[in-house]
Amino acid sequence: MDYGAITNTNSSQYKLIHSNQIQVGSDGLLYDKYGFIGVAIGSAHGNIGDRFIVHLENGKSFKAIKLDARADAHTTNGCNHIIDGSVVEFIIDTKLAYQTYPTSITMGNFNCESKFNGSVTSITQVSLQN
Repeated sequence: MDYGAITNTNSSQYKLIHSNQIQVGSDGLLYDKYGFIGVAIGSAHGNIGDRFIVHLENGKSFKAIKLDARADAHTTNGCNHIIDGSVVEFIIDTKLAYQTYPTSITMGNFNCESKFNGSVTSITQVSLQN
């Protein structure tokens, strides 16, 4: 999902994405200063701004920060998307992401990328120690 689709300037999503805490990477993904990748996930997984480790069936994992919430009406139990079963939706700059991930952008699915390939087996919330 392109981050430009989040347009409600009063929402916590918009405020966080447009704060100095989130930057668009050269690959088109959104990152916080700790390298957590911006995603949309359902209500079963924390609040906007919470951080997670997403574990995949291939044994890989990646760090994620919740920048948007998938609507409960579009998920099963606040988790999997009803239509396609996906758990994680990346929040991206579509034009930049296309340069790095053209197949994923065309297909609308990052599952074809080796670092994101595989079903989600668990999502673990983490807190940063200051």
